[in-house]
Amino acid sequence: MLSRLNGYVKCSWYNHWTSIIIEDIFKDHASILPAVGLVKKIDFFYKNIPLDLKVTYLPEDYVIEKRKKAGLEKELQVLKKCAKGLSISIPKEKKESKLLELLWRKLSDHPDNIAKSKILELNSFRDIIISNITSNPTDLIRWFYENQGTRRFDASNRLFLVLVNKSDYFNSWELKRAKPLLMNGINAFLDSRNENLLNVTFKWKDTDYNVTAGVIILVHE
Repeated sequence: MLSRLNGYVKCSWYNHWTSIIIEDIFKDHASILPAVGLVKKIDFFYKNIPLDLKVTYLPEDYVIEKRKKAGLEKELQVLKKCAKGLSISIPKEKKESKLLELLWRKLSDHPDNIAKSKILELNSFRDIIISNITSNPTDLIRWFYENQGTRRFDASNRLFLVLVNKSDYFNSWELKRAKPLLMNGINAFLDSRNENLLNVTFKWKDTDYNVTAGVIILVHE
């Protein structure tokens, strides 16, 4: 119990201070007008548009959806089959997200060429996803809005900062402290003369909503 509490405190402390660092990078830019006081659902104004900043990662459920549309099995099923073929033990009590990470790491470390091939295959498909959302982020923006939790549903304008660590997807959260990467990517987005905020329509419980939103995808190879 004490160990869990210690971990929770450290995680909260990390998230708090890295969030402040990220917000400060935005607010230091000349094109950003910070919201005065605590304005609900508005962190700042960009191009005179109020935006709620969301720092997130490549959603595992989004990957599942894209693989399904491509006629591919879930990554977890691919890893399980490969693990069984190589006589790698598969814990039964772990949650799917934890099991996915565990098997991914085990197979990444395995010397067998079959394991290496499967990991390469999974990474290659993720590369395609990242390339697609970088060139056309509308689909990912719509997915973020349509897959909110019911209690947290909101149709405010948003700017999504998506952190992707391609060398270790499961620790992409560590990029919240990568200040040079954050500054380069955020400032490049804000400096852009192109129209980088999009008008997006999404559906929530049979109702259509229109929002203005953008995505900054920061990738660490």
